[in-house]
Amino acid sequence: MRNHIALVVVLAGIASFGDIPAKAADVEGSSSGIFVNPLPVGATTTGVGTNNFTYGQTIDVPTRLTFTGNPSFASAFEVPFYVGTLFYHNGAISLGTQATSVDLQLATNFTTPSALGLVTSTFTLGLVTTPNTSDPIASADFVNLPSTFTPSIFNIGGTNYTVTLVDFQNVVGDGFLSSSSTQLHVIEGGSATADLYAEVTRDTSGVIGGVPETSTWVMMLIGFAGVGFASYRNRKSFSALSV
Repeated sequence: MRNHIALVVVLAGIASFGDIPAKAADVEGSSSGIFVNPLPVGATTTGVGTNNFTYGQTIDVPTRLTFTGNPSFASAFEVPFYVGTLFYHNGAISLGTQATSVDLQLATNFTTPSALGLVTSTFTLGLVTTPNTSDPIASADFVNLPSTFTPSIFNIGGTNYTVTLVDFQNVVGDGFLSSSSTQLHVIEGGSATADLYAEVTRDTSGVIGGVPETSTWVMMLIGFAGVGFASYRNRKSFSALSV
């Protein structure tokens, strides 16, 4: 009978998990970004050092990237948050005049923890210009997030953290994402925006990765509950034997 009562208590705890008040954000602040260090050196570019960057010798209008930061973010550690929006126009340019990469210098100005302040991280965005054909999807140019970067490491409460980019989300306009959501494709002559997500993570390896799916967290919670119930039974059995 006691075992049945214990199981009911554990299951009730899981069922009421969603009713627990949300934890206060671990990090809060604002974000902005500029484009620097386009490559190759001879590429035709404008707007270096600003949030509005163009490249390519124009046939019509140049290809353009504009980054608009988030004026107010709040998040827990290891949880992706909206860090800004990337606008991408795929202009008609002459091959050989384009940039093949540009660095997004991301500034996250933390108000929580208040002592942290401004953290600047640099991510090299790949810029891929494809030859134009009759297939608009194959002809779409794209920008891709890096797979590795040099982390800017900071310490909060004795633990090292860094800011990393996670993926693109919420495409609006003439664009689409790769299956990994790390490439934003835009058709020739079209424009699109995509939200860029980042996270504050304990993984300071400089390798961009993902986060567990919601279903994974649910299974983990059920697993922890099972372990707790088993431990409870073992303690009760041990007590009975010790009497």
